[in-house]
Order: sequence, then structure tokens, then C-alpha cells
Amino acid sequence: MNKSFTIPILFFITLLFVVYIILPEFYNFGNLKKELEIKNQEIQSIENYHQKIITTVDKLKDYEDNLAKINSALPDSYFSPSLFNYLQETSAENGMFLKGVSLAKAPVKNIKVSPGAETSKEDVKEEYVSINLIGSYNSFETFLKSIEKSSRIIETENISIKIEEKTLNFILLLKVSSYN
Repeated sequence: MNKSFTIPILFFITLLFVVYIILPEFYNFGNLKKELEIKNQEIQSIENYHQKIITTVDKLKDYEDNLAKINSALPDSYFSPSLFNYLQETSAENGMFLKGVSLAKAPVKNIKVSPGAETSKEDVKEEYVSINLIGSYNSFETFLKSIEKSSRIIETENISIKIEEKTLNFILLLKVSSYN
């Protein structure tokens, strides 16, 4: 009778041991295994992302000259020494004398906005520069063509011509675009 009583008790203790100690650890092991798989997938996707970035950077190196042209066309700052240098070199190349450069206010335009229209903030900033040139009309014409053909985004907004002591004095209002 002793054996018949101890076998069920040992079976019951074994069942409790399995249910309360081994099964929770087994489920915990399964959960940790799933988390490990998820982390491995995240690591793999991050590695793939970094590989794509490296590949893209290598491709962009092939277009370095074109990117430099774009950066010169839309610089970070609209009135930088490079703009002044460009205006001075272009005027000298075309037989003009650059008498002065100054910041200017935007001309007032009569623009009607409908009541429901929304204005959005753009990434391109537009500023105005006034330049004073001295030279002949032909030189001025070639100067304007040079500015028009340049990779920089410069638009001529207004032109004033004054005759002073047998010389032509040209005053231009230029709109210069740059990044915000």
C-alpha cells in the first residue's frame, strides 16, 4: 500500500514541477527566441539601409561636378562674397565697371490673393540686390546675356539708365535666389 500511495504523490509533484517551473521557462525561452529573431531582422534592415547609403554616396561621387554647379546656382546665402566676386568678374569680362553693390528691398507688386488661397513656406529664399554699372550699351547687353546664361538663379527685375558726363550709368535691381 505504501507504493500505491507514493506513486500518485510523486506523479502529482512531478506534474506540479512541470506546470509551475518547466513550462513557464519553456514559454519564456520561446518568447526570447522570437525577440532574438526580431532583433536580428532589425539589424539586417539597418545593415541594408547603411549599404544603400554607401551605394548612393558612391553614385553621387560620379556627379560631383554637377552637384557643385547646383550649389553655385542656389547657394546657402544669397549675398555672399562669391556673388559679389561673380558680379565683379562678369562685369569686367564684358567691359563694364562695377561701381557699387547694395542690398535692396523687394519691389511692390499688385498681387490679388483670393480669400481661400493658402501660402506655403518655400525652401528657396529670394532677396534683392542693387548694382550700379558704368559702360557702353553693347557691354551692358553682353553683361545681361552673361547673367542670363549663368548657372546662378539671378533675375533682372528693374533697369534704370542715366547719362552722366558722356558715360552711361546702369542701375539694376536683381532678384537672387538661395536656400533658406
